[in-house]
Amino acid sequence: MTGRNRFVLVLEEKFANSFRIEPSSRYEECVTVTAEPGRSLTDLLRSDIPVGSNVLVIAEDDRLLATPAVEVGPGRTVASVRAGPGHLALDQLRTILESLEKSDPATARQGAEELAEALRVAGGLVLEDPLTESLAKMTFATPTWSWTDTSAFQPGTAQSAPAGRLRLAADGEGTVVTGQIAVKGWPVVRSRTPDSARCQELFERLSPLSHYPLVLTVEDGAVTDLRAAETGSAKAAEALKQLFAADPGHGRITGLEFGLNTAAPQLPFNSESNAASTGKAKASVHLVLGSLPSTNYQVLLDCATSTLMALGGSTALAGPGTAAPARPRRRMNRVIAAGCGCH
Repeated sequence: MTGRNRFVLVLEEKFANSFRIEPSSRYEECVTVTAEPGRSLTDLLRSDIPVGSNVLVIAEDDRLLATPAVEVGPGRTVASVRAGPGHLALDQLRTILESLEKSDPATARQGAEELAEALRVAGGLVLEDPLTESLAKMTFATPTWSWTDTSAFQPGTAQSAPAGRLRLAADGEGTVVTGQIAVKGWPVVRSRTPDSARCQELFERLSPLSHYPLVLTVEDGAVTDLRAAETGSAKAAEALKQLFAADPGHGRITGLEFGLNTAAPQLPFNSESNAASTGKAKASVHLVLGSLPSTNYQVLLDCATSTLMALGGSTALAGPGTAAPARPRRRMNRVIAAGCGCH
């Protein structure tokens, strides 16, 4: 963003010696701020990060990843990257930073505009999965977008990176979701409070969905039944049942979230990159369960094998049906002859 001449890299203390800022002609000053255990992003913005800064935060601690917009103010742009746990954290962070370099906000913005226009005249949506023969319908009078994040970081708020998402509200008046929805792919778990350990535990219990599908029966926007399409997703089904029992609000479908960032990777940890990524499709679609701060958690479940279309239409809007056709593989004929040297 223009107008800010200082770049500030905020690192959780455990990552303090793992990153280096290369010299840049873009900024007059590049500095690194190390966050000691117990500190929050709010603390750092108040005392360590001056106005007129572009800020990139890399941390695992939830307290360093978000803050109210009033704390950021109009003179700072803040992007935060969540680090995963374990010995692969640095490799995963490297992958995310590389994807940030390759992200194209213009492409994401164009995808968002095309999707918004298609839904404006749709009147409803159909989500269909041929693998499990699941089909659900969403009807609405007017589509309402509850979250717009088209890959360009803006001043005044702390945004999760990678960016590039669009969320269609599913819990507004006149909106009805009914049918069966197949979920498969890496989930994303968001929390109302800084509680990375509980988020990680729930993510791990839902992670079998990366390989095995789970079918949700939905009546009037609420999940009424869970069916493990394969034994591998039974653990995820049990985790969701317990979550719904603790608070039925977690079982309400509050939106469909679309990933628009073609450069964002899909990663085996609780990363917003999994929500922003399109995968191989033009746009990905995720089921949103729960609503922060009304519920303790908000869970995004990928619908990686389902294609979204307008009600009564035949053109794919999101999901695998929007993927570019695979290029045919060329085969080389093997020739066996006395002088060819390959026999």
